[in-house]
Amino acid sequence: MFDSRIGKENELFSALQHLRHNMHEVILFHVTDKETEEKFEFDNRPYRFIDMESGEEVKIHPAEVRESYVSSMNNYHKELLLRCRQYRIELVEADIKQGFRQVLMPYLVKRVRMQ
Repeated sequence: MFDSRIGKENELFSALQHLRHNMHEVILFHVTDKETEEKFEFDNRPYRFIDMESGEEVKIHPAEVRESYVSSMNNYHKELLLRCRQYRIELVEADIKQGFRQVLMPYLVKRVRMQ
């Protein structure tokens, strides 16, 4: 879901919409480390971040970019929620630090109640 190439998110949601159109249930598990990936909570010291796709390196102090980063992530998250609602796709938030039981158990209990 983090593919930043222009138009790629539209391609993905078009594919998901196709599944919905064919009466498939579509569930998106949004897996993140909320502490670092969403809140950008790092110690106040220099870090070197490496883009996993391009290999580009960036050296920064987290405190210098935290506010802008968190704002961008919040906007991204709101857009993701909006798109999922538009396409009637269930979005399940999954924080990797909670472990799979904390993510899957509430989801599975909800599924059992729906039947």
